[in-house]
Amino acid sequence: MDPKTIFYYLLPGAITLVGVLLAFKSDILKDGTDCEVKPYSFANTQLLWWTLIIVCTFSMYYGEHGQIIKLTKSSLILLGISLGTITAAKIIDNTDKSTNASRHQDKNHSSNFVIDIISDGNGISVHRFQAFVFNVIFGLIFLNYFFTNQQFIEFGELELTLMGISSAAYVGLKATENKSVNPQE
Repeated sequence: MDPKTIFYYLLPGAITLVGVLLAFKSDILKDGTDCEVKPYSFANTQLLWWTLIIVCTFSMYYGEHGQIIKLTKSSLILLGISLGTITAAKIIDNTDKSTNASRHQDKNHSSNFVIDIISDGNGISVHRFQAFVFNVIFGLIFLNYFFTNQQFIEFGELELTLMGISSAAYVGLKATENKSVNPQE
């Protein structure tokens, strides 16, 4: 088999398959909780989403052209936003755990993937929904641009600021989520 074919088809397919299998057969996308039915985590999902998009398109480009694609500031900023989001979310979770806060994540209530990542202790929340929608839209735009132009998109400052604000709102409001959870539940 031609090495280009391996990089163009098999490697991105294998990476995506492993990512999806890990996502649904392990706790890689789950919240760090001790409960039996762990809910899915928005921050973990966001990081895996952008990692899969960038790694798969990177390897596809190499397979098609035999050279490394030029990374854009946007691709690095999107990964940075995702890493910042997951870092802040883990700090908030660890702080809540260390203070023995009543955490909605610690209740066996996982509904399904989408409901888990767009919900807090009070149900579906606007800030989580917004962050989810913007990540999906920008991810699909990224993929469409790549497949149409065979290069990584360079989002403008406003688009990247929107993604940053969306993730910051998620993190900022995540810090208050467990303050309003009814401890009697």
